[in-house]
Amino acid sequence: MKHNSNLKRDESGAATELGYVFTFLLGLLLLSLYSIWAWDIENSTRERWSEVALTENIERVGSAIERADAVARINPNATYSESVELLNVEQTSVNVIMFLDDETLIINHPNFKQSFEYELTSAAPTTHMGEINIKGESSIWVHFSNGVVEISNKPMN
Repeated sequence: MKHNSNLKRDESGAATELGYVFTFLLGLLLLSLYSIWAWDIENSTRERWSEVALTENIERVGSAIERADAVARINPNATYSESVELLNVEQTSVNVIMFLDDETLIINHPNFKQSFEYELTSAAPTTHMGEINIKGESSIWVHFSNGVVEISNKPMN
């Protein structure tokens, strides 16, 4: 048996294989860049939605406090309680604190540099107080009794 072994030095096959490898690496790079870009857009959208939800939440609770103050102006001996539905905030794994004092209602969220504030008119002879962690809460309560307006996560007894 005779083997005819005429080997040629053909380098075009190696160049084709290198082209495949570089094309694959370029595709991987482009998909990675697209993935990072899409992730950044998703996070920005989630942050913007959370900011809008927190702004809406503080306005809803602030308006309920103003209504409690209006009741106090009409009848200082009245009792008033109102449930306020909250919009869902995306980052619910962190503590979101709502703080009420005589002049302002404040929401502190650790992922935002500035807190969300609602200036109260304080046009009633009431004292405002309360601090609540609204993480995971779907609604909170605004209560008025004995000259005190407070926020709580429980209905008035």
